[in-house]
Amino acid sequence: MPALPPPTLVIRNIGELLTMNGERTIPSATGSVGIISEAALVARGERIIWLGPMAQLDEIAFESSETPPQIIDAGGKVVTPGLIDAHTHLVFAGDRAGEFQQRHAGASYEEIQARGGGIASTMRATRAASYGELVALARERLRSMRAHGTTTVEAKTGYGLDRESEERLLTVAVHFAAETDLPQVVPTFLGAHVVPPEFRADRAAYVRAVRDEWLPAFAGRAAFCDVFCERSAFSLDETRSILSTARRLGYHLKLHAEQLSRSGGAALAAELGATSADHLDCAGDADLDHLAAAGVVGVLLPGCSLTLNTPYPDARRLIAHGVRVALATDFNPGTCYCENLQMMVALGIAHMGLTLPEALLAVTRHAAAALALADRGTLAPGLRCDLALWDIPRHDAIGYHFGVNLVTGVVIGGRPHPPAPPVSSWEPCAPSSR
Repeated sequence: MPALPPPTLVIRNIGELLTMNGERTIPSATGSVGIISEAALVARGERIIWLGPMAQLDEIAFESSETPPQIIDAGGKVVTPGLIDAHTHLVFAGDRAGEFQQRHAGASYEEIQARGGGIASTMRATRAASYGELVALARERLRSMRAHGTTTVEAKTGYGLDRESEERLLTVAVHFAAETDLPQVVPTFLGAHVVPPEFRADRAAYVRAVRDEWLPAFAGRAAFCDVFCERSAFSLDETRSILSTARRLGYHLKLHAEQLSRSGGAALAAELGATSADHLDCAGDADLDHLAAAGVVGVLLPGCSLTLNTPYPDARRLIAHGVRVALATDFNPGTCYCENLQMMVALGIAHMGLTLPEALLAVTRHAAAALALADRGTLAPGLRCDLALWDIPRHDAIGYHFGVNLVTGVVIGGRPHPPAPPVSSWEPCAPSSR
């Protein structure tokens, strides 16, 4: 075979390399987890160029280069694709820790809202924050996500709720989409999160502003448009109007659907060809059949159930109906202040009926599908070299050992974080005609 291009990164001595689509598989109702034992992986720049058994690495011929690659010895530990968080509200100011304590002392959401809390509280803090403050806050959160193994993050607007503030939130998300040392950010426009106080007397005017003014202005900057379809947020007709316009403008579509009640949002997601429908706590069997038939990914958010002390969505129901399941943090200041996807895996296994392979697929391969990203979430030559390096000898510790960080580092686009140790000796085979 012809020689491969000279590598820039070599990871050796991997105890278990989970490809999520590999040679030796663990059965799953929605796919398979590929495991290569005693493995190695080679990348050039952002892309994987080879992976396989460690014993075969010395047989691979690489073109010569004056610059040796970075070499990482995985120490017999586990390597997986980088984790993908397909639903977050990354950019906001302020916090609502006091509300968390009030809620668990017995206060209802309505009582908290009447005191000026809820989304309106975050909206006020976010509108008052400068662009620089929002960038600094988002950077700190992305660093925490990276430390826990996340290499791609969806980031919604939705806490500005006026044009100037929503554009500022989107600009922050777009800024981080171009940074290479942090998880890659996928921007989502969620101007239709709730109706802000100043428009409650004329909600139709707010819907028109989102649909007819903001969506055209932000087209090409946000990858997705999302709407919170719920009785306390936006009706089914309002949601259809906004998302139909977004689709015509070239946005991919997402929905907050069936979280608090059965609103019809899941069926609408299927009707409009949305990439994902998120929450789905109250989805009916017919809703799940529609989602499966349309290929819509179901994104479940167990951190909300933990924070709100509500029943967890039943992932087994989605799988039984043929819906691909993703897990995400829903990182936000009110209902899940958690950047750790490892914790979502543990909750998915313990409370939602997922097996470990299904839970791992839910934060890699299926999470990539929930963001319409075909170049990550699995490991194969030609795909992005986004990896999580785990300090465990076997992957079955994931979800079992919870409440701690099992990840020691990540690789984002072929760049290790923290940086790889100094280069050791590298003596690739010379090119040959094999």
